Amino acid sequence: MEHRALEVGQSLDQNDQAQNKLQRSSFLHATFNSVSAILGISFLTTPYALEQGGWLGLSILFAFSVICCYTAYVLGRCLTPNGSYNTIAEAAFGSRARLPFTLLVQFEMIAVLVGYTISMGDNLARLFPHATLRISALELGPSKVLLFIAFLVVLPTVWLRNLAWISYLSLFGIVTYMIITVTMIYAGAGLGIGFHHSVPHLRPENLLNIAGIYAYCFAAHCALPSVYTSLKNPSNYAKVLVLSFMISTMVYIGFAFLGGTMFGDYTLPQVSLNIPTHLVAAKLVLWMVVLLPFSKYSLCLAPIALDIESKFPWPNTSRSFVASTLLLRTGLLIFVFLLAMVFPYFETMVAFIGSASGMLVAVTLPSLFYLRIYRNVMPKWEAGVNYAILAVGTAVGMAGTIASIINFVHRIRS
Repeated sequence: MEHRALEVGQSLDQNDQAQNKLQRSSFLHATFNSVSAILGISFLTTPYALEQGGWLGLSILFAFSVICCYTAYVLGRCLTPNGSYNTIAEAAFGSRARLPFTLLVQFEMIAVLVGYTISMGDNLARLFPHATLRISALELGPSKVLLFIAFLVVLPTVWLRNLAWISYLSLFGIVTYMIITVTMIYAGAGLGIGFHHSVPHLRPENLLNIAGIYAYCFAAHCALPSVYTSLKNPSNYAKVLVLSFMISTMVYIGFAFLGGTMFGDYTLPQVSLNIPTHLVAAKLVLWMVVLLPFSKYSLCLAPIALDIESKFPWPNTSRSFVASTLLLRTGLLIFVFLLAMVFPYFETMVAFIGSASGMLVAVTLPSLFYLRIYRNVMPKWEAGVNYAILAVGTAVGMAGTIASIINFVHRIRS
């Protein structure tokens, strides 16, 4: 999901060299990029979602996998050469649609970063549980103290305007997930934790909350149009999607099974926090989870900053432009960290993002765009399928968003 920011940033930057590289993408390269786009921080939450929803709740994960694969395909049908999610919105609803859909994508990027920041704070606090700070009558816990230090470390990275180095982040992300998975298997099989806990068949009272988490798992649709335009042979796009969503679904289910059977009812929203910290494997997993967000801030904030900076009245080389750029990017990062401190509830934030923006971007809007653009030539059965997706996405998205907000209120009051 976070990889979408790179694609949006590339479209904003209009880097011709990057575009030439994209045009040489093979089937395997495109599949690699698609899997990288789909896998995100929700990877850590799937064991918790499995435990909360039960085995039958995985049917929601399967359903979203199929629906999101189809809606990604119809986005490809709506694309023009070098197009993006925003250009599809403009083709469907006119030039006035560009601004609101740009704001929607930017909101999702900010929300993704808030989720990563919460995760980073939780895992740092696990590594350094005694890092507290007392200022007069005010005492700051480990999570807030360590997030302030992390902010100072991350800040210089968001000042960079050159996005070329970001192209290596896809590989880093996938390698990180592989290391976490292998370490979890080793902790379960070789360090005595075992895989003996049971998972309930179904917990219907939690299905709305886990629907948002499972929707978040596949909400990579802002990046997938770039995968389509990068292919040497665009006719392979459907095959790339099917293979990518199959791989991602198997990874999510496998990791959910791994964490769920290791910890059962004790499974935390981030399963990395479950491993006993005296184990070396636990420290490795925690540090990998901490390092992953460090590579995402410039990735997600750059498109937002570039869009705003393009409206500055000063030349790019002027002192006023440089100073304004530094202030803007610093302010955006401060905003993200403040939100993470005000709403430090990881699983609720993931469910909210999945229900509020993920459902909209990945389920509802693609079918709406497709219906608008092809309404005069679309077979009735296909129109019926897209109207059904539209109805399901709207209903589940609204219900899940309301449930997430209610959970936020309960967590704040408790």
